[in-house]
Amino acid sequence: MSSGRRVFYRRHKMKIALSAGHTPFRQGGETGMISEYGLTMVIIGDLVFRLQKAGHEAWIIGADSNLEQIKRINELDADCGLELHFNSHTGDKLNGTEVLHAGSEKGMLLAECVQKALVDRLGTKDLGIRLGHFQGNVTKPIIEMLKDTNCPFIVPEPLFLSNIFDLSRLDPAGIAIALFDGLITYFSRLKP
Repeated sequence: MSSGRRVFYRRHKMKIALSAGHTPFRQGGETGMISEYGLTMVIIGDLVFRLQKAGHEAWIIGADSNLEQIKRINELDADCGLELHFNSHTGDKLNGTEVLHAGSEKGMLLAECVQKALVDRLGTKDLGIRLGHFQGNVTKPIIEMLKDTNCPFIVPEPLFLSNIFDLSRLDPAGIAIALFDGLITYFSRLKP
């Protein structure tokens, strides 16, 4: 006998575009043991497996540039997307979980669902959802992903790799499960 959750999966197939933050040539932050890119690839691979096992279409979108990724996401006509990153800071005091979004109603709902699932699963400080934007004269390349995709798109940052408290909560499988749960909650809350 299947649960109500499984019935939902079969009735409402989602199309989700996923991206691991950074590239093999630009690895991002490090824990001393693994790079941000290596960590996000492990988690995104796990998430794709979970989504496909539940009957959804999920793709890892890899490309040389954000513009190529945006083009591919839009061509796939995804229902939503995310690019996983981890925060890091030169000081070791900053910690917590946040999710960036572009400001649309669906994007904010997606960010809220994923944020809650991550904080509940990891027990990290809730930094809330934030509008991804330009900060001073510095432009973040990820802003293109947030604003130029045709679907709700978010950037979850589950924890700070530079903070010992957050690192003690690093659980790649748990993060994949939280992302999965957040996506499922998002789709269950969409108005038909």
